Amino acid sequence: MRKLLKSKSGIGTKRMQIPLGVQFFISMILLAVGAICLVYVMKEYHYFASGYDAWGHLFRSNLLYENISKGNYYPLFIDQWYNGIQPYRYWAPLPYYILATLQFFANGDILNTYYLFAGFSFFVGGMAWLFWGLSSKRIPLCTFLAFLWFFFPENTRVFFCEGNMPRMVTALLIPYLVYFVWLFVEKDKKWAACFITIFTSLIAISHLMISAMMGITAFLFLVIYAYENKKKLRSLEAIISMLLGYLLIGIWLVPALVGGLVSMDAESTTSVMRSLTFPILASLNPMNRINGVTDTFYFGISIIIISVFGIVFAKKKNRAGYYTSILVLLGTTPALVPILSKLPLGQLFWVMRFSTVAYAFFLWSFIEFKYARRFVVMILSFILLLDCVPSMNLARYNFQNGENSVNELQIAKEITNQRLALMDLSNLGSYPSWELCTGENAKKYTFGWAWQGAVTAHNIVMINTALEKGNYDYMFDRCVELGNDTIVVWKSTVTKANRTKEELLKAAETSKYDLYQETNEAYIFHFNAPESFAVQTEYKGISIGKYVDQIVFSYPTFIGASINIEDYSFEELSKYKTLYLSGFEYNNLDTAEKLVNDLAEAGVKIVIDMNHIPVNPKNKTMSFLGVIAQDIEFTSSYPTLTYKGEELFTKYFPEEYESWNTKYIEGASNVLGTANYYGKNLTFVGTNDNQNIVFLGFNLLFYCMQTNDQSAYHILNDCFDAKLYELPNRTIIPISITYQKNKIIIDSPIENVNTTIAYQDNFVSSDHILEQNNLLFVTQKHTEITIVYPYLKQGIILSIIGLLGIVLWEILILFFDRMKKKRLLGD
Repeated sequence: MRKLLKSKSGIGTKRMQIPLGVQFFISMILLAVGAICLVYVMKEYHYFASGYDAWGHLFRSNLLYENISKGNYYPLFIDQWYNGIQPYRYWAPLPYYILATLQFFANGDILNTYYLFAGFSFFVGGMAWLFWGLSSKRIPLCTFLAFLWFFFPENTRVFFCEGNMPRMVTALLIPYLVYFVWLFVEKDKKWAACFITIFTSLIAISHLMISAMMGITAFLFLVIYAYENKKKLRSLEAIISMLLGYLLIGIWLVPALVGGLVSMDAESTTSVMRSLTFPILASLNPMNRINGVTDTFYFGISIIIISVFGIVFAKKKNRAGYYTSILVLLGTTPALVPILSKLPLGQLFWVMRFSTVAYAFFLWSFIEFKYARRFVVMILSFILLLDCVPSMNLARYNFQNGENSVNELQIAKEITNQRLALMDLSNLGSYPSWELCTGENAKKYTFGWAWQGAVTAHNIVMINTALEKGNYDYMFDRCVELGNDTIVVWKSTVTKANRTKEELLKAAETSKYDLYQETNEAYIFHFNAPESFAVQTEYKGISIGKYVDQIVFSYPTFIGASINIEDYSFEELSKYKTLYLSGFEYNNLDTAEKLVNDLAEAGVKIVIDMNHIPVNPKNKTMSFLGVIAQDIEFTSSYPTLTYKGEELFTKYFPEEYESWNTKYIEGASNVLGTANYYGKNLTFVGTNDNQNIVFLGFNLLFYCMQTNDQSAYHILNDCFDAKLYELPNRTIIPISITYQKNKIIIDSPIENVNTTIAYQDNFVSSDHILEQNNLLFVTQKHTEITIVYPYLKQGIILSIIGLLGIVLWEILILFFDRMKKKRLLGD
């Protein structure tokens, strides 16, 4: 078989009289023609991304285009989305500068910008392979790959089905980085190290997570490559060159990481990782993509067929790319999630997103398969082409421009004064983020696209959760807090939550929203409000701890706070009527207990969820103020409860919580609630010497949330001294807000108001400003805020270190190489 594969003359030998430079020029012209044809076809037939991300990215690029035209080359803050965001801090800016440039050539037309971006991606991504062809003297093969790169299964899915333009920019940059790594480690071109650093930087400022994935995959590839080629030093040097790329962009990277990738919640990240995995048979089944849903993940069976063939028949030194492709494919399976999530940087292992990187390293090995006969390479190339043909059926990706929702959105825009909220659980994709916030009648929007980078992300999650569960009192009230005078509630969400129109209308009326119009698809609510208004609020209670979110849905008059009780002073907490502690922490037990006792003496009622208290550092028990939490497990339901002498019969536990692991309490001097369990009276509500301190067991609040048991809520109402679904007192205050370049001026008729603007860590003011529930709280009637570039000093220092590091590293590479040559000459 190897004799059959082996070429006598060698694929790399001259078989054409046309000089390489001429071949390269002809291929470049052909690639440009291909890009023009792609743009023409897409524009002629109105092919647009069916992907849910597209309009969100186009909004950001249009935003940048408009700001640049006004002389603002890097907007630090915008108020259109999420009550205010820093648009290019957590979303890497390079793709938007590329799109803004293309929009200039498209005379400002956003659709033509999208079409130009498709041609740009096709041509620029393909050029990397032409350079590779020139260096490897395999221009015909690399020209074929240049035409095919855009249509590799995952590349096409990202462009059309996700509409993720930053990821597409990385897809056209990745081949360049891999090309320069190849030049450096395989061809021994020292100058290529500098370009490895530069392209690492470019990928990072296009999509930070993808750049991290690029680094992980490159490390995996180079480990295999170093082992098989005995080039450990060169491989290590390539990795170091990549790492320098991150230092070089420190000026952007430092603020991007603060609150970005490094703060990602491990539990939620594992959930995302699991959602992005697929059975291996599905990932390699071409029929799923041909006959199924267009956005089905498909790795490419041709990649695996050729990789297996290459591992068997290619030379050992050329197999690393084949191994890498197979390992990446295995990483996309559900079975590996538990392992990957436990690894260092586990939050980055969204292996489905490694696919494009794996493709590039796969093609490294494919191009280097030089000793095979020409017809073998042609057969393998045909297999690759056949697998990419379905990606070329552009008609499958036609987007409907959100036409089903335009009517409701237009109505809402017409009546909105300050800000609107679209309660659709993102069923309409990112189109509303464009439709509502652009044009002559553009409005501010509480939502937006890619909420993970918003300061108000938690507010958004809570409101969406309330919508899903049908907690409409909380939903409407928090929309007032966020400054929404208009709310559009999609009817399908009401049906899904098993709620009625009457329940929705009643909750809206409680928060003073009127039903402005009902359409076939939605309810549109509105209240008359000034063009700019703030909110002044009086909350009855405050909750502190990890599980504070549980109380606010049932008791919206409570406000959630941080986890540690010592983050708050006596003066701050004494303003509230009730304090609820659930999953709270403290720095010092004595300090925490004294604070609670002092608050109780001052008349504040404190309810302590004994299911979630810290372990007492003194006696290693779950105890606080001398009251101990003890484990107990119930099956199916609570025993009969007795509260203040009244017997209460509760509902059965939900099926998924049939075994109810909870806590009862011991040590309470005044027992208020008990349950007789096999002849033993278990206390679940009690107080100590101060009647204002209530200890609550049995995980009663969570039970009520799951069952809506009104008899159990009766106990909680009494403990919290609050009514079920009671709202805080809110007053609308008309204010004046003036936005200037990197400056906000706020004038209010009264002091101490919530401006409804999202608080940013780059707000600087000599006037006293605060953060409350992620929103900007001003304490004076006139407030001036300067918006600064965050962590500028630290970022500049890191970039300077990176620049100096590149220079020193290039010198070291030359030094290592000279030492190596001397050693070889000495041998």
